Amino acid sequence: MAARAERLPGVGMALIACGLIVVGLAGCRSTGEFGPQARCAIAPQAGVPEIIAHVNQNTARIQSWRALNAAITSPDLPVSISASVAVEPPRNFRLVARSPFGPEVDLGSNPEHYWFWARQDESKRIYLARHERTTDEGSVRLARPDTEGPVAGMPFEPEWIMEAMGVIAMDPGRVREIRRDPQARIVTLEEQRISPAGEPVFKLTAIDLCHGLVREHALYDAKQQLIARATLREHVRDTSGSQAVLPAKIDLVWPMARINMTMRMGAIEINQGNIPKSTFAVQQYSGSEVFNVGGTPAGADRPVVESTPGFE
Repeated sequence: MAARAERLPGVGMALIACGLIVVGLAGCRSTGEFGPQARCAIAPQAGVPEIIAHVNQNTARIQSWRALNAAITSPDLPVSISASVAVEPPRNFRLVARSPFGPEVDLGSNPEHYWFWARQDESKRIYLARHERTTDEGSVRLARPDTEGPVAGMPFEPEWIMEAMGVIAMDPGRVREIRRDPQARIVTLEEQRISPAGEPVFKLTAIDLCHGLVREHALYDAKQQLIARATLREHVRDTSGSQAVLPAKIDLVWPMARINMTMRMGAIEINQGNIPKSTFAVQQYSGSEVFNVGGTPAGADRPVVESTPGFE
């Protein structure tokens, strides 16, 4: 019997979104470098290739980062939630959110799989999906072993996360300029792609026309309905060695999950050597079982599941 696509329960979705774009800085310096009166690093008439080159120059300074003390607040959360985050391109990502009761949410991605687990999920499942090979257009699709339609329900898109984390370079050949506001000094770029669920989506990136800073990432579906939006604010420069510029505050809006929250950044370790491989392995939680979203294709490798925490 062909596997049936299942939609994940909504329990813990606020915590899931907490970690989508959490970034922190160690040795950071907050100045007027990126204020309205600051000197521009890009000419006002700069074209898309020049603007993207400036953004990618900053991206190239970050090979990996790890933050262990991010703080997350939301009107939907009764208390502040702490989180640990690790990012290593092209696909390694891990977020573990914790309350005083212990781990609440674990979501992540590695070269083969991406997953989600929530303590309050009554199904007691670790939801797991496989990456499919990159398409000719460069978009990642979710592998599916049957012809019943796209697999639905995974609460995040790995490709979008890695871009929003600031570790994936933009391709000027895949985007087009759709809007430019000289007064606000913002240019908006559009990219068409296919989501992991196999649906067409549109990614909009708003870039500071003066400083070349990404101010917003947004995803829209084919009906132009907002899927998710991350607004990046209060940029600061890391002075500990990388000289990378990252946001100190991010506002996340996710209408379908009824999420509206703010991430305030803590310290981060940037380019501090290779992050342990176990950080990006699926962790086994007591009383929970691994559930393959969309089924497991014949001959597919079983995921490596760690019985002990790999990320603390």
